Amino acid sequence: MGEQLALYPVRLPEFEGPLDLLLHLIRENRLNIYDIPIAEITRQYLEYLELMKTLDIKLAGEFLVMAATLLHIKSRMLLPRPAPEEDEEDPRMEIVRPLLELIRFQEAAQRLYSRPQWLRDVFPRGMSFEDDNSKPPPVKASLFDLLAALRDLLKRNAPPEVMEVRLARVSVRDKLDQIWKELILKGRLFFKAFVQGADRVEIIATFLALLELARQGRVFLVQNRPLGEIEVLKR
Repeated sequence: MGEQLALYPVRLPEFEGPLDLLLHLIRENRLNIYDIPIAEITRQYLEYLELMKTLDIKLAGEFLVMAATLLHIKSRMLLPRPAPEEDEEDPRMEIVRPLLELIRFQEAAQRLYSRPQWLRDVFPRGMSFEDDNSKPPPVKASLFDLLAALRDLLKRNAPPEVMEVRLARVSVRDKLDQIWKELILKGRLFFKAFVQGADRVEIIATFLALLELARQGRVFLVQNRPLGEIEVLKR
């Protein structure tokens, strides 16, 4: 993908963990958490790890441990079922229990965030405020939401079977400056707008530039609904 991209490692201070990735996959596929198709989830999980490895995103050891756990559960489920009188727990419960715990924590955090807070919910005299409850507030887009958008774009921009080998002339720094200038002018843009008509190398460079802007705290990544289109807002 070009020397300039290969030499641009991504290190994020706030990085979602392997359970967050699993939960993202379950929600993305609209699966029953108590009946996870372990073979398909394992395949998609490893696909995400490979994508992050390609982008040189530094993976914590917990991601590899979870990959090994999923493969172990998959192998156990391929074994013959025990006799009906033997009460053996479903191997998938090994990941279902921590996933349920993560959901409880996320829901508790959301309830705390939605409670009134000093200054956030105080409006000085003279400020116009319209209480519009018809439209839900946007939700923060996670790293995995952004990776999902990148994955879909790369699939739609798959290279032809016969390729012309060219030297990549894309700089992540140039893309970062370009995105920042557009945000200064417009304030907010959809992620897809940054890669309209771009090739695979440009798409990846744009993705890395957005990650860097998010790491620096210069942009918000939000969605109008969970798993919706990602919008980039200037802080």
